[in-house]
This record gives sequence, structure tokens and C-alpha cells, in this order.
Amino acid sequence: MSVMRCGCLLLVFLLAACVSSSATPPPGEGGFMPPPRDATLPPPLVWQEATEEVTRANAARLSLIGRLDSGGAPSTVFAAVFSPDSSRLAALNNDQLLLWNLISGALVFNTARADAAAVYYSADKDEIYTLDSGGQIRIYDTDLGREKTSLPGQSAFNGVTAYDADKGWLALAGADGTVKVWDVAARQSLVTINAHQNAISALAFSADGEQLVTGDGINVRVWNWRTRQPVSSFEAPALRLVFSPDGTEVAVGEPQKITLWQVADGQLLHTLNTGVGGVLDVLRYAPDGQFVLNGGAVPTLSLWDVASGLFVNALPDVGGDVVSAAFTPGGDLLATSTLGGAVTLWDAATLRDKTLTRADLPLNRQQVLSLDWSPDGYLLLLFDAQGAIEVWGIPAAPVTPTAVP
Repeated sequence: MSVMRCGCLLLVFLLAACVSSSATPPPGEGGFMPPPRDATLPPPLVWQEATEEVTRANAARLSLIGRLDSGGAPSTVFAAVFSPDSSRLAALNNDQLLLWNLISGALVFNTARADAAAVYYSADKDEIYTLDSGGQIRIYDTDLGREKTSLPGQSAFNGVTAYDADKGWLALAGADGTVKVWDVAARQSLVTINAHQNAISALAFSADGEQLVTGDGINVRVWNWRTRQPVSSFEAPALRLVFSPDGTEVAVGEPQKITLWQVADGQLLHTLNTGVGGVLDVLRYAPDGQFVLNGGAVPTLSLWDVASGLFVNALPDVGGDVVSAAFTPGGDLLATSTLGGAVTLWDAATLRDKTLTRADLPLNRQQVLSLDWSPDGYLLLLFDAQGAIEVWGIPAAPVTPTAVP
């Protein structure tokens, strides 16, 4: 696939390629059975360094600039995290813990996964943390992948976590209703909160890291976690929890609906009736806090107005059993993917309009499990079901040869 072809197809985005959206989120169910795993991958691509943050203004130049491979047999990446400066990516596949340099595309190291189920980057980018199914934290250096030490984590760990990437605080939930918060860099357990009587079902830090919200499937509580004092509480069977960007609201993903609550006093603000769709794959606020975006095992990703609680729009053909969505850090573009379907860029300025501006990336295969933008907005990563990671960005402009007189 050539850069020119990518650019030409995405030029449609600048020319306002449009699709009509329905006035209400359509009901139904969607699914996709992935094809058998390939034994081989296409030859490696010539790596190009990304040179600009991706925005609506330069989206037409978004191109495939490289691919990250594990160096071994193809294996699905199920967890990945950027370094704070966006220069590296740590990931877990079925067999390995991997680290890539995102400036050169080089594989820095790969080592045994050791039952790791989640991976995190330290705030100073010098260490990688993994968490196994038993709640043990392992700490690795970022040069050779050498395990430096391990921490006991959470003895009652039930798989529910929250991480503040800026501070390096890791919250681990327990089947006994407790939450332990670690400062992993300091190798120190900071607090243990007796949060609920039942097993914790969901956790989330606020954007500033000062508050922690917990749910046990019956009640939700917002905590000043340092003092272990509750800020507010309310009844809601939480499947997913997320703070608004300014920390004043909490969105609770419940069966068949999302509820929005005020943090200060636990007041119910709005109920968003999403309909049957199982556990949500996507529940997030837009960076400016205007929208809540939700989707999962339903045919269409939906947008809701936070201020009014009203349904705003549906993104056609974005839905099913495996769906992913992410706004650019600047919030002017939204990228979405559906396993078995397209990867699409949406102009966030048109999300309230009856006609949406979009562009589909030109992919050879439609097996994208998830996607994410780098924290600096320079890279869009597509995680393929076969294990490879496609890297998209704005490459340097091609040099035009000078004419010889």
C-alpha cells in the first residue's frame, strides 16, 4: 500500500465525505467470527518517522508508516501501553512481554510473559509493570526486559484494576470488597480501603488522580482515597465506571443503560437508555466533556449529550462484539474500529450533525481488534487479530528532486 494511495483515499475526508446518521440508536445484535490464524505475516515495512500531531487539518496525509512485529510466531496482543512521552510501546501477547521503540520501529526486547494479564508504564518511563492473575506485580527495566523485583499486590485480587499513568498509582480490587493502592515506583502500598461488602466490579481514578470511584454491582462510591473517606455514594449496578475529564461527574455503565452522577453529592443527573447490548466495550467522555460515547455488542456506536442527557447521534456501521473507539488528544478526530469491518476517522466537529464527515482507512484486512492514539497524538495504532500492530501517522513530506538546468 503506497503513501500516495492512503493520502488520496483520505483526501475524501477533507472534501467532506458524508454519511447520514439515524435519529435513534438502532436495536439489534452484531457479531463476527475471525478467519483462521495465518502462519506468516507480510514482509516488514520500511519504517517512516511520524513528524506531526494528527489533526483534522492534516488528516488527509495520514499514512501507514510501519508495523510492529513480535519477532516470533504470530500471537494476538491483548494489552498494550504507551510510555508517557509516546516514544515506546509495551505490550503482552499470548507468550511474551514486548517493548518497541516508536521512533525507529525496532523491537527493544521480548521476554516470557510469566502469566502477566496487564501491563503499565512507570511515570518516569524507566520501568514497566506487569500484573498477573494472582495479583502479583512484577517490575522490569526498559532496556533489557530484566525483571528487577516483584510486589505482593492484592491477595484477594479479582482482576479489576485502575492506573494513574501520571502518578504511577495502581489500584487493585479484591473479591473481599477491598481496594489496595500502590505507589509502584516507591515499592510501597499506600492504603487499603474497605470499600464494599461485596466483590469490586469496577474502578477508576479521576483525571487528577485525587479521587477513586468503586462499584460492587450494587453501590458506587467516590473516595478521597488517601484519607479513605467517601466523598459520595449512590445505588447503581456498575459494569464500567469513568470520570468526566473535569472530575465533577461519573458515568456508570449498567445493564441496558448509562447513568450520569454528580460527584460532589451523588445526585443522579441523567439516565441514558442504551438498550440491550451486554457489557460495554466502549464507555468514554470526549476530551472536552461534551459527549459520552458508548458501544459494545450493539450494531451502532452512540453519542449522548452530557449537559442534557439526550441522544445525539449514531455512527453507522460501528458496532458488534468487538468494537473500539478513541478521540485524538486534541479531540478534533474520533477513530473507530469494528472486528470484521472498517477503521474510520470521524470529524468531531460534525458529530452533532445529521450528516457525518468520515473517511475509512485503506486496509488490506479487516481484523482490527482495537485501536489507540499515542498520548502526543502523533500515532494511531491498529492492533490486528493476527498479532501485528499497524502504525499510522503523518510522515515527512517526500523530497522533490531539484531540476538540473
